[in-house]
Amino acid sequence: MRRGNGCLFVPTRVGVAVSGVSVRAPGEPAPTWWAHHCGVAWSAAWLTVRGREFKGSRELLEFDTWSDEISWQGHRGFHDSKHRPDLVGFRRDRRPIAVEVELAPKSIERLRGILFRHAVWRHAGKSNGVYYICGDGHALERINTAAKTGRSFRYDDLGLTLLLLDTIKAEAIEMREADPRAVGFRRPAA
Repeated sequence: MRRGNGCLFVPTRVGVAVSGVSVRAPGEPAPTWWAHHCGVAWSAAWLTVRGREFKGSRELLEFDTWSDEISWQGHRGFHDSKHRPDLVGFRRDRRPIAVEVELAPKSIERLRGILFRHAVWRHAGKSNGVYYICGDGHALERINTAAKTGRSFRYDDLGLTLLLLDTIKAEAIEMREADPRAVGFRRPAA
């Protein structure tokens, strides 16, 4: 990361044990993932200052219910992959909302596969929608295009909210500065 972009802390096994959250400790992230991990951390901070509980990516690894197959047709043929959201936030009424951080461009076909999975989760009552947090306007437009041109779901099936990462960063900082005593809360272990 460039100077001035903040810090990224990765917990060790001891750090995870002390936190009381029952997850496996992650390995050291590759530099190619730093920006994504920072985007997820900003998303978690944004949820925290809004008083929302969430499950992080390490916690979601422990729940098979948040990992499902996606399929898409690309220029190299047909692809299958597992997918899970980056975070799952909870509304005040405790209904879950998936959170996806989109910083690297994906093909429209792959995005459609991911969006179809979110439509299935929403239809099944597993989630109340999906927040897509994008690094720039181009990524936001690609997701919007994929959602509008999906053949197996309607745009309204998604409960899709598109947000820019810079917007949630600014909101998180503004809300934190407005109430410096609000430092978040301890989430109960799963």
